[in-house]
Amino acid sequence: MTTAAQRLAEVRAAIQDILDNGQEVRRGDRSLKRGELDSLRALEARYAEEAAAEARAVAPRSRISRLYSRGKGI
Repeated sequence: MTTAAQRLAEVRAAIQDILDNGQEVRRGDRSLKRGELDSLRALEARYAEEAAAEARAVAPRSRISRLYSRGKGI
């Protein structure tokens, strides 16, 4: 898995955790506030673009050239 794809998976897991368990958790006098959902959504969009760019860069290009009659094609 590429770096951007791994970061994307981590951000999506954090978003899912917030959706499942809420933004803030309190136990007695202690509280834990998770990341802001808006910020995580922005990171998700950025990492999705980076992961797609990495996937396109790694994907093999077709080496097939097609020849057509009457000058069409290469």
